[in-house]
Amino acid sequence: MARNEKEESIHIGFKETLALITPYFRKKIWEQTKSVVWVVSYLILFQLIVLRIPIKEAGVISLGIFAVILGLTFFMEGLYLGIMPLGETIGLRLPQKANLLTIMVFCLFVGIVATLAEPAISVLKQSGSAVNPWDAPLLFHLLNEGADVLFLSIAIGVGFSIVFGIIRIIYGISLSKFLVPSLIILILITIYSFNNDNLRLISGLAWDSGVVATGSLTVPLIVALGLGVSKASRTSDTTTGFGVVTLASLFPILSVFVVGLYFAPKLPQPMSKEKFFGNGITVEQSKLMFGEKNPETLFGAHEKEQNTQLSIHNKLVKIIEGILESFSGSLQAIIPLAGCLILFLYIILRESLPFTDELYLGILFVFLGLAIFNFGIFFGLSKLGSQVGNKLPSSFRSIELTDSTREIRNFDPKIVITATDEQGKKEEFFYLKDKKSFSQIPFREKNHDSQSEIYSYVPIHGPLFGKEDNLLGYFVALLFAFLLGYSATLAEPALSALATSVEEVTVGTVKKAVLIQAVGIGVGLGTLLGILKIFVGIPLLYILLPSYIFLVFLTLLSKPEFIDIAWDSAGVTTGPITVPLIIVLGLGIGNQLNIVDGFGILSSAAIFPVLTVLIMGLWMERSRRQSLSNIEAEEK
Repeated sequence: MARNEKEESIHIGFKETLALITPYFRKKIWEQTKSVVWVVSYLILFQLIVLRIPIKEAGVISLGIFAVILGLTFFMEGLYLGIMPLGETIGLRLPQKANLLTIMVFCLFVGIVATLAEPAISVLKQSGSAVNPWDAPLLFHLLNEGADVLFLSIAIGVGFSIVFGIIRIIYGISLSKFLVPSLIILILITIYSFNNDNLRLISGLAWDSGVVATGSLTVPLIVALGLGVSKASRTSDTTTGFGVVTLASLFPILSVFVVGLYFAPKLPQPMSKEKFFGNGITVEQSKLMFGEKNPETLFGAHEKEQNTQLSIHNKLVKIIEGILESFSGSLQAIIPLAGCLILFLYIILRESLPFTDELYLGILFVFLGLAIFNFGIFFGLSKLGSQVGNKLPSSFRSIELTDSTREIRNFDPKIVITATDEQGKKEEFFYLKDKKSFSQIPFREKNHDSQSEIYSYVPIHGPLFGKEDNLLGYFVALLFAFLLGYSATLAEPALSALATSVEEVTVGTVKKAVLIQAVGIGVGLGTLLGILKIFVGIPLLYILLPSYIFLVFLTLLSKPEFIDIAWDSAGVTTGPITVPLIIVLGLGIGNQLNIVDGFGILSSAAIFPVLTVLIMGLWMERSRRQSLSNIEAEEK
């Protein structure tokens, strides 16, 4: 018999609520702590033990690392509660209730909004300060005054990639029919760019942009949309829902090259610093690169700022500004994205979600998580990764520790001593007392201000493992690169989201842990190759061309379900954790070795995961056939 009594709500107090939530929250915090602590511990121990350099701003970095963990906890929980279910629901209803034009417009708009909200995109802008305008005018422009155009071009590329990816799923078109022509076009453009110094120097940025665009926010949404459309489409193979991420990592490369082709004729070619500031550029070119700012004043202030130690008050102000900026950026990123998805669901598709409370809670968590996470990235992981990256060349070469510059007051030039070597080359130095010991310091006339009687001393560190450019030092640096790529990938939330979806779609055939390990090893090998590119000066094209030819060959040998999964793995390996670490690593090494283009490591790191996953797929298929053969043999 049905009960007519009015159901009563259960009210619990704050303490009871806290008691219920705390164990769950503690579990989620611990999950993210495990994913981040290895990367952080590895970086810290490597700098302290191997490079033998103390960590600067340890307090700020510790605060940032805690923010990364807390932000990841909220962010990932919000994705699973709100963004992914919302995306999959829309993807499921799109083919049923919307025409092709509506689907295309929606996918384009969502792709643009989601990419602009991607935390990894903003990291690129931070790298603009590491590029000198005279060394790479076009690269400098795209990362500074032209950054908004660069980001928009990347977002448009992702938007169009989702359009083509969804169309591919609806009509059951093979991924290879989009993949092969896209790769051919990109390789041809890359070859063409090598004839122009400006375009050649943005090749690394262009290929890296394709990887940066597919991060922790974009990938789960794209995968959810793809899986939703796949379930509602005519095809019975749900793995065709994958592959959209692959296109999302290719189309932005083309869009960045297009922007580069547009601006290249308007900007000067690379030149010396003296020529650059000696009327080497026109007024129009100066405005395009610096806006209304004076380049000489700008770079003079920049150099002065680099050598200035911030006071405690200024550090606190900077942290507060960072918090406000992170929350403001998160609000501007999440509100348009969530609003677009919800309005499209209710107004265009006229659908409603059964669990609206979870949806709105998920969106709130994504907002909070993204804000806290962005703060943690810039004040934690990026600072730590930048320190290690800048100091890494000391394993095989002597470097200047510019962040450890010391001022010696009341300096008397009379204490300077002159020495000579066997060839008669003279060197000047003096002794500096540090606590109870004395150290020998090279004397540089340019570092001495005779008026203030201050000598600015920049410590020299390295090489740590022998003479200059010793092989052991290079080996240590390359080993570090592999382990960094591997460990940072394991901490990527986007990879975890993809691996979970793959395990569900393949009904456990492809285990989540196995896929994550295969991708991690691939990223480690790719990072090593990218670092080797900077060390040896290998053109990026020489890495990309043979690698992609080999991958296309493996693709033709592989089963369709592994093709989509493998190529999507390349797009999810470099999100908000891996991107800042690998970018600052490359730029840091490039600066120390006077290499203009420190980009290209991310694109190299994205090649090998495809290779390792395809090999894993071929091995699993071979094992399956072997098992079937054994069963048939036993039956006979």
